[in-house]
Amino acid sequence: MNLKSLDTNILLYAINVDCAEHKNCSALVRTSIEEPGEWIVADQVWFELYRLLRSNVVLKKPLSAKDASEAISYYRHKMGWLHCAWDVHFMKQLETVWKVNSFSASKSFDLILAITLKNFGVKTFYTRNTKDFEKLKYFNLVNPIINL
Repeated sequence: MNLKSLDTNILLYAINVDCAEHKNCSALVRTSIEEPGEWIVADQVWFELYRLLRSNVVLKKPLSAKDASEAISYYRHKMGWLHCAWDVHFMKQLETVWKVNSFSASKSFDLILAITLKNFGVKTFYTRNTKDFEKLKYFNLVNPIINL
């Protein structure tokens, strides 16, 4: 099976009707619900999305705690997507990358997400930030902003 996954930024754009990326990202989300068993989203994405939905730096009109929670609950429980989360057994994989001097500490959360998704069988990852994942060579990377 070719499991697919979405990065936090794709969901943020799908929810935020005020951004230029909304059309493509909401189209991708609509496509994903046609075959929800082929899609898996890491819990880390929901944590990141909550923070972004509440941020007045990211959104002109940030959501209240209740509205952000309800938006995430809707996507997490109603879309039919599979779920995955970090497992303590992934730490050795993380350490092999962390110990390399050229690894940027600012990319730690992307690495944790990538290792999680890789271990759950993701083959295609949709993100606007393809450059953040290219060196890992874990997935087929798709930027739906330019590839839809």
